[in-house]
Amino acid sequence: MPQQTYRHNTRLAGFLDDVGSFFDGMGNTESVSSELVEEIDGVYTGSKRIITIPAKSMKAGGLRLYCNLYLMGLQNTPEKNCWKASQSDNSEVNLRYCDLSGSIIIRFTDDGITVDRLGSSPSMKYLAHESMILNGFLDEIDMIVNGNDIAEENRLLTLVDSDAIDKARDAVSFG
Repeated sequence: MPQQTYRHNTRLAGFLDDVGSFFDGMGNTESVSSELVEEIDGVYTGSKRIITIPAKSMKAGGLRLYCNLYLMGLQNTPEKNCWKASQSDNSEVNLRYCDLSGSIIIRFTDDGITVDRLGSSPSMKYLAHESMILNGFLDEIDMIVNGNDIAEENRLLTLVDSDAIDKARDAVSFG
């Protein structure tokens, strides 16, 4: 009996070698360009940084108030009671999703704005709704940064990189 088990294991190993040979060329990176994406931990344990928007200058109080009012207005977007907004301190706004699979944490610091996702496995519905919220938020930030009728020195936010908002949009799940 032990000899039959040994032969069975040898055949299985041979089969797995053949399967491995079949897939050998599929991981070839010479013809396929790929981008290494670095995952950055967010400010809280278990959170991941989604967006970083570096600021050249920021009027933190006014920007925070403007964004807080905008985000508070999104609590029923796109469905009634799907988000619950709260402010844990003067530097951040938290939007908790109704199925509790994830939260958006938006922080305003001297260096800029960061957006983190808290939740190890957010639902697909959460990810779709998060994308809607963050794209709207980025539209508001874009309006603040590129407002034509406001002198640059009077704007609530000016950016280090002019394409920082576009880069942020690329990081949104369903952007």
